[in-house]
Amino acid sequence: MRTLQYCYFALKSTTMSAKDITNRLLMQPDEVMVMGSRHPEHRVPRCHAWKIVRRSTESVDDQIQHLVDRLSPVHPRLVTLVTDPDVSPVMEVVRYFHHEEGVQAPPDGSLPMLGQPRPLGWSLSPLILQFLSSTRTTLDVDEYDLSDENDENPATSPSVAG
Repeated sequence: MRTLQYCYFALKSTTMSAKDITNRLLMQPDEVMVMGSRHPEHRVPRCHAWKIVRRSTESVDDQIQHLVDRLSPVHPRLVTLVTDPDVSPVMEVVRYFHHEEGVQAPPDGSLPMLGQPRPLGWSLSPLILQFLSSTRTTLDVDEYDLSDENDENPATSPSVAG
């Protein structure tokens, strides 16, 4: 199974713009979102967002470690910023299973060799958990199965008694 995955850290707010967040953190984002119309039925996106992103073939835990390493220099300002009740920090993990551009684990189920992608399984160290806790960050994991429901692969199809 091929897996495409990436992670990002975002600060979201309905009152504070990404530019304001940048000025408070003294750190440039990789991506920003600008809140749409103020009319509730048509507001897309529904909030401002300041993001740093890691897209790579690394494991999820390595990607999150990279993001935390980037945020470490601004950690004190980040802790102060998230005391604002309108600022919501989130560490987002996005994974697509059966993605044609994803990486594949060794087909025999063995562990990948050092330096090879590890698309399945991940964990967070106590230091990462401490960072997420100190910054009041929610961990949000979105996983999508892109396999064809009509897939007749015996490895993925339920067995049928004959």
